Amino acid sequence: MKIIAALACLLLTTAAHADMDEARRAFAGGHWQEAASQAQLAGGAEGYAYAARALVAQLMLEPDYPDRRALTRQAVDLAEAAFREDSESAEARLRLAISLGYNGRYINTMRALFLRLPQRGRALLESVVMDDPGNTWALGTLGAWNLEVVRRGGTRGMAMLGASVEAGTGYYSQAIALDPDNPALRYFLALGLIALDDADRNEMAWQQLEIAIELEPRDAFEAGVRDEAVRLLALREDRQGATAWATARMTQ
Repeated sequence: MKIIAALACLLLTTAAHADMDEARRAFAGGHWQEAASQAQLAGGAEGYAYAARALVAQLMLEPDYPDRRALTRQAVDLAEAAFREDSESAEARLRLAISLGYNGRYINTMRALFLRLPQRGRALLESVVMDDPGNTWALGTLGAWNLEVVRRGGTRGMAMLGASVEAGTGYYSQAIALDPDNPALRYFLALGLIALDDADRNEMAWQQLEIAIELEPRDAFEAGVRDEAVRLLALREDRQGATAWATARMTQ
C-alpha cells in the first residue's frame, strides 16, 4: 500500500509540473486564459497564484475585455485560494495584493477603506518585501499602491493611509534598479504619474516611457506593455489627452 501511495503521489506531482510547464508556455505566448486554466489544474499555492497572475495580465493588456469585473473577481478568488493553500508563499501574497487592487477599482473609495482593502493590500506587499527585499514586483506594486492612493484619495487619503508620491516613485525606482530591462515597471510608473497630472513629475514619466519602448520584451506580457507605452508616449504633446488616457487605464 505504501508503494502504491508513493506512486500515486509521484504521478500527481509529475502531472502538476506538466500543467505548470504548459501554463508558463501559454503565458509567454500571451494565451492568458489557457495559462490560467493550466495553472489552476496544477493547483496548490503555486498554481492558483500563477492562474491569478495570468488573468491580471489579461486585465492589464485588454482594456476592452467585455466583462472585466467578472474576470477580476475570478482573479481574486484564485489568489485567495493560493493564500489559503500557503499563506507564507510570497507569490500567493503578491498576487492576492495585486488582484485586490484591481478589485478595488469597482468599489467606492470610502467602502474600500471601510473594508480595509487598501490596508490589506499594503500589508501583504510589505510582508513580501520584508521576506524578500529584492522582489521587484512587490516593490513596484508598493509604488503603484502609493500613487493610486494619492490619485483616488488626495490629501485626505494620503494622511489616512500614509501614502505619498515620493514613496511611490521611490519604490518604483528600487524595482527598476533591480530589473532595469523590465519595460513593465517603467510603463506603470509613467502611467501612475501621468494619471496624477503632476507637471513636476511628467518629465520623469516621459523619460521612463522612452526607455521602456527601447527594451526588448522577454515574453508576451512585456511585449503588450511596450505597445501600451508606445500609445501613451504618442500623447506626449497632449497633456490633457495623456492624463485622460492614463486615468482610463487606471480605472477600467
